[in-house]
Amino acid sequence: MEIKADKYSIVYDPDNAIVRCSGALLLNGSKEYEPILQLLNSAARQQSDLLVDFCDLKFLNSSGINMMTRFIINVLDVEALEVNLKIKGQKKIAWQGKLLKNLQRLAPGLNTQLD
Repeated sequence: MEIKADKYSIVYDPDNAIVRCSGALLLNGSKEYEPILQLLNSAARQQSDLLVDFCDLKFLNSSGINMMTRFIINVLDVEALEVNLKIKGQKKIAWQGKLLKNLQRLAPGLNTQLD
């Protein structure tokens, strides 16, 4: 499954249990982020281990951060899925470090990695 546009792509590789996000996600509001949230939720339901890789994602606006927060809450609290979720980002992209730290505060058991 994949969602592609001019400035970004979200690609789910079920064989390797990875969702790769790249480009710049600057969508307007939660309604525009809904297809991405559905892709993430679907991937989490299908896998026992899932990596969400932000390393090639240069920008994510506040609506995108809200979408990721909703994803974490949905997977770990609402649906209480038995998935080993890992979020990967880069130290050199400041917002990624902040987002991963905040997501880990929200879900202390969340596995995060900054390269």
